[in-house]
Amino acid sequence: MAVVSVFQSIKDLLPTLSESQARIAKVVIEDPSRVLQMNITEFAKLSDTSPSTIVELCKKLGFSGFKTFKIAIAQEINLLQTMRPDPSRIGRITKDYFGFVFSELRESIQLINEEQIKGAAEEILRSRVVDILAYGFDAIAGKDLFLKLKELGFQVNFFDNPFLQSISASQLGIDGCAVAISSSHSSTDLLDSINYSKKSGARVLAIASPASKIAQACDILVPTYVKTEVLSEGGFLTRYLQLFAVDLLVLKMLELDQERLTQRYKDFEQILAYKRRGDKGVF
Repeated sequence: MAVVSVFQSIKDLLPTLSESQARIAKVVIEDPSRVLQMNITEFAKLSDTSPSTIVELCKKLGFSGFKTFKIAIAQEINLLQTMRPDPSRIGRITKDYFGFVFSELRESIQLINEEQIKGAAEEILRSRVVDILAYGFDAIAGKDLFLKLKELGFQVNFFDNPFLQSISASQLGIDGCAVAISSSHSSTDLLDSINYSKKSGARVLAIASPASKIAQACDILVPTYVKTEVLSEGGFLTRYLQLFAVDLLVLKMLELDQERLTQRYKDFEQILAYKRRGDKGVF
């Protein structure tokens, strides 16, 4: 669902909602932070409705359920809160950065399930060529995936230029796939590359927030989401989660196609050993 504002969408729908759905919507608008702290049963009690009615409203707004709806709310609240650095918040994070990272990522990692990782791994394994689409801070995970796939013998492309990414993506074809990595809610350049990939007949995987336009545009999603950003442009928590997802993806590929990938890695090791020799002699 391509939504600019969750809260604005709720307000737009209010005149068409049933009485019980309207009660849910008004609670969200009036106290969204409180909603984030509740499970669906608690929220149903607060709004004097039922869990099924909450799920119905979530789906009407374009979400798969209450969990993804809460993620979208949290992202919008977080966006408003992190438009500028908060010195006191940064100070608290600095005192125990490890604890902060661990507590934030523990919940986020639970969004990634076995089926999603397996589906993404199978898609890459069947592909003749893989294009990695990522920019800015997200390029750290993009480069990591690029190197891992190269070690395993894949024909893989990764350009840090949006124009070159779009050109390459447009040439993927039905035997290729694209992997889009993004921590932003939307990125015009990335969405362009995704669209070019799909027009060529390629499938698109995304390591992205489940409430983002990137997630909506992809064929297979590995959801990555953090509740609290240190800075609005990212580069802190999202980096760890994206790298974790990349590792899970590559490990699943090794599990699914062990014989072929093991041989490819041995070939890589032979080249690496040769390049490290002082006296190379004749190849």
